[in-house]
Amino acid sequence: MSDTALRLRELLSNCDETAFGKPLARELRGRGLIVVAVILAVLSFGRESVAAPLDQQARQEAIDAIPFAQLSEVAQAKLWGVVSKPSIYRQLPTTVVEADPEMYLFLVRYPEVIVNMWQLMGVTKVQLNRTSDYTFDASDGAGTVCNVELIYGDQNTHVFYAQGTYEGALLRKLINGHCVMVLRSNFARTEDQHIYVTSRLDMFVQFDNVGAEILAKTLHPLVGKSADHNFSESTRFLGQVSQAAATRPAGVQQLARRLENIKPRVRGKFVEIAAQSSQRAALCNAGHVVWGSDAAATPVSIAPVVTPGAAMEGASSLFRSPSRKPLRLRR
Repeated sequence: MSDTALRLRELLSNCDETAFGKPLARELRGRGLIVVAVILAVLSFGRESVAAPLDQQARQEAIDAIPFAQLSEVAQAKLWGVVSKPSIYRQLPTTVVEADPEMYLFLVRYPEVIVNMWQLMGVTKVQLNRTSDYTFDASDGAGTVCNVELIYGDQNTHVFYAQGTYEGALLRKLINGHCVMVLRSNFARTEDQHIYVTSRLDMFVQFDNVGAEILAKTLHPLVGKSADHNFSESTRFLGQVSQAAATRPAGVQQLARRLENIKPRVRGKFVEIAAQSSQRAALCNAGHVVWGSDAAATPVSIAPVVTPGAAMEGASSLFRSPSRKPLRLRR
């Protein structure tokens, strides 16, 4: 068993080893503003840039998904300033993951839960400090410092805005930038009561100075591959956590007590949702219909409400199925 697998087993000591798939392969890496997307857990698998017409169509669809009419003028201006003229636009591949909808949405809005687990495992240098219900500051330990907000969030759409700086070995000068991420998620129930989440992330990055923009575009393939690695590893890990929450709530409760870098109310909510996830899994295994055909999450689907500016109830990722089958992507 690998060192990482042993650490996973230790973290969830009450969970069977079979609750986990392939462990994290190596240390998660952050590069420039891409660390924002890593923290938001909005995950991808490698893909080169697409043809211009496709790229333009995907970009427009992502912009259309932002509910501008429901946002304040301040929020509209903040987002439009980036999405209308990005230095870099990237659409990450669509992912399909098996997950409890309530747990999925909770982890999307509270990334500190997963980041703290990574810290316990020693596989990340990312630091995350929640500054309000909807905002947090983050650093990757490699030169990136940023503030992240959840501008809008409902069950199917989350819009994140980040602004930050990078100064490190990759680009040996101070870089200022802004990033908008649009995460779209759809939930579906299969006949055997399994819930699958189809997720898509579109990312718009804007740099403040021309020199940095040119260099960033040159390094985009390198940065993208680093993000792809982080996303795929995060997907795998989050799938393992989701499976453990559904099948081994006692182990998750034990783990929660070790998460010292999250607020008590967040820890309590994590334990609560894990217990509910386990109850739903038991009902599904007994043949009961827990979710509708569209698998709409109940209480959590209503929140968080639209906010006039700063917002961030968390962020994590598109989670890999913890099942024995490999993750299958739908494009």
